[in-house]
Amino acid sequence: IKMKSSIKKMSALLTMMAIAIFTFTFTGCSDEATPESDNKILKPLADNILGKWSMKESYKKLDGKWVEDPIPEGQGQTYTIRTDGTVLSAFTAPDGYTKLNLGEWKTDEAANKLTLGTMTVDVLSLNATLFEMGYGEALDAETGELMDGEFRWKYSRMDETQKTLAEKLIGKWNYSKSYEKINGKWVEISLGLEFDESGLLFREDGLVTVYSRNGEDENTHDMNWSVNNATGKLRCMYKGQKPMEVNIEIGVDETLSVFSTGQTTTGGAMAVFIR
Repeated sequence: IKMKSSIKKMSALLTMMAIAIFTFTFTGCSDEATPESDNKILKPLADNILGKWSMKESYKKLDGKWVEDPIPEGQGQTYTIRTDGTVLSAFTAPDGYTKLNLGEWKTDEAANKLTLGTMTVDVLSLNATLFEMGYGEALDAETGELMDGEFRWKYSRMDETQKTLAEKLIGKWNYSKSYEKINGKWVEISLGLEFDESGLLFREDGLVTVYSRNGEDENTHDMNWSVNNATGKLRCMYKGQKPMEVNIEIGVDETLSVFSTGQTTTGGAMAVFIR
């Protein structure tokens, strides 16, 4: 019964592709600057700000003094500032789920300001490895609401080749095969879905486009997506509807496996996608 239920779930998941199967915005998550901070700024900003930055410390002003505002466990943020004028934000909430958002960036060299998407911050310091910025709003980790005040954050430079599961998902994945686990082994099955092409397109703007095509007849649909980089749990959701969760895994052979019930030895179903 469990096996039939797993196949049914996977069939439903893939059938959605036929009709269209399968937001975080830029807010203040930036850099700290304490009275002891090095406030030297490498110029020009536009050249020295390029790269990938990870938030390390957070401060807020209380009663005229800067105090540390501890980053909740599990929460994090990175900005990847690119030469093409785009900036990729990756925000990880305390529940471990990471959302991506894509925007544009620019600098005001005279005023030492940096615009990231819809947010313009003050560049307080910048060297080869550290970057500090200040802003008048911040995102409350518990309520998700914007708070007014004075905030500063510190970011450190990262190796751009270090990519999380969320970043590795970006791109187009074509549906290949489906499997059922029988007696601990994956056995290929047919779900009776006939498409010339179908699959998933994970985008940097936080949407996943589900597509299918038969001849000139194409169907697409967009869903919001986020992923838990540690557990491999993918969450997809149509706006205003209950999210759908599946387990995923990217193999060394650049295949994407989607599991209906996880990798169990007593049953389950899996769909495999290729680049």
